[in-house]
Amino acid sequence: MGDNTIRSAQRIFSLLELLADKGPLGVTELSIAAVLNKTTVFRQLNTLVTLGYVKKDEQTEKYYLSFKLLEVAGNLLKHIDMRNMARPFLEELAAQSEETVHLVQKDGAYITYIDKVEPTINSVRMVSRVGMRQPLYCTAVGKALLAELSDREIRIIWDNSIINRLTPNTIVDWKCFINEIDKVRKAGYAQDNEENELGVRCVAVALRDYTGQSQHAISISAPISRLSDEKLESLAEKLMKIKSEFTNL
Repeated sequence: MGDNTIRSAQRIFSLLELLADKGPLGVTELSIAAVLNKTTVFRQLNTLVTLGYVKKDEQTEKYYLSFKLLEVAGNLLKHIDMRNMARPFLEELAAQSEETVHLVQKDGAYITYIDKVEPTINSVRMVSRVGMRQPLYCTAVGKALLAELSDREIRIIWDNSIINRLTPNTIVDWKCFINEIDKVRKAGYAQDNEENELGVRCVAVALRDYTGQSQHAISISAPISRLSDEKLESLAEKLMKIKSEFTNL
């Protein structure tokens, strides 16, 4: 594949990501945001319109994403076996805990939410959504997945991550972090005590697939006011049971 083809693909995906992030934009706005000349942006937009991924509002002359990307994403999700396998467990956990339950997939130094089930009883909702990405180092699901790796593998991921103190509780020191991972290994589950978002606690376990690899994790998240230490331990037991069932599949 030639450099011109690669650059063209990069420009197209850059425009798609900008429209997804910022909403409808005109050619000039896209040109500035993407650091591309207007002729190039116009040509790429015409391609995306022809393919059905982008539409143009004739009144405002702004471009916006069509639902075709959602269709593609939906088809992708249908073929993720772990999502189908875990769904009944997510629904049961949400009903039992009366809290939000997530299923995530490891994605380099990040996790991506691939499913979410919210309870019907509580009015407070988590801001997470399917498709959202979060770093491994500051999330319960991330720590649960990292605990399945060797210290050397974790260090490589750590060194290739942008470590930010997102809250006063975020662990940003390597020695403290690896000590935290040791605690996760001993307990069998991971916690996020307001490390990623103030006011929110999470408890999570990694799930092994049929190959014995841990690429997915399941978590329960709740406002700290609703997730006491006793309730967290009770939910951790439920998660550990599910983890064991997946190990024996």
